[in-house]
Amino acid sequence: MSTDVLSHFGVLDELIQVIYQGFDRFVVLSQVTESAWSIYLGLKGPEGRWWRGSWSAKHILNITNGVQSGQVLENFAEKLRTTFVNGDLTIGEWTEKDSDINLTFGPTTKLPLHMALKELSAAEAASHATAVLTESSHANSASTLPSKPTPLGLSQVPVPAVNQAAERKIKALEAELARSKERPPTGNMISKPSTSSRPPKGASLANPNKKARKYQALEFESDED
Repeated sequence: MSTDVLSHFGVLDELIQVIYQGFDRFVVLSQVTESAWSIYLGLKGPEGRWWRGSWSAKHILNITNGVQSGQVLENFAEKLRTTFVNGDLTIGEWTEKDSDINLTFGPTTKLPLHMALKELSAAEAASHATAVLTESSHANSASTLPSKPTPLGLSQVPVPAVNQAAERKIKALEAELARSKERPPTGNMISKPSTSSRPPKGASLANPNKKARKYQALEFESDED
């Protein structure tokens, strides 16, 4: 049953919010598992104090009056997400001496909700802080690696030395080819008409394979005769 109920609370997983309470600043982390929706509250400062609270599937159904409708649970989870993201959160009557505190969702609404938080031991707090930092570092490292290379992305990724050497060789060959095209032809490269292309002596210019007609000069008689 817990899995069915909490499957509708995925929108609350991996949310982060900051609460300013007087001169104190808290970071709030939301996490959803198959067994509970949990809140981790950390106090900024050298003490490294952390609190934890959670709602089980049973607690959630108590709030919804036992209604297990998927639509009702999704609407409830969405309202909690909106409250969380908008920072409509507060810590009730907080003092530095308190080891047990309450986190209130929607303190200005008609029906605010409260989650009881208990302070973690020093060892538990250190372990949780290390886990948070590790997950954050891994997420940041993964986000900097492009899933698919793009023209812009390629310019930001270092090119291996082998590829750079090959690119230099290609550019050198292209430059050499361009220079060779600009050089004037040498004497040996000047083509001479081929003797085989000349028409045979006496051949017709219109049809080289046909001999040209011979014309006999006309002679006229002299008037003196």
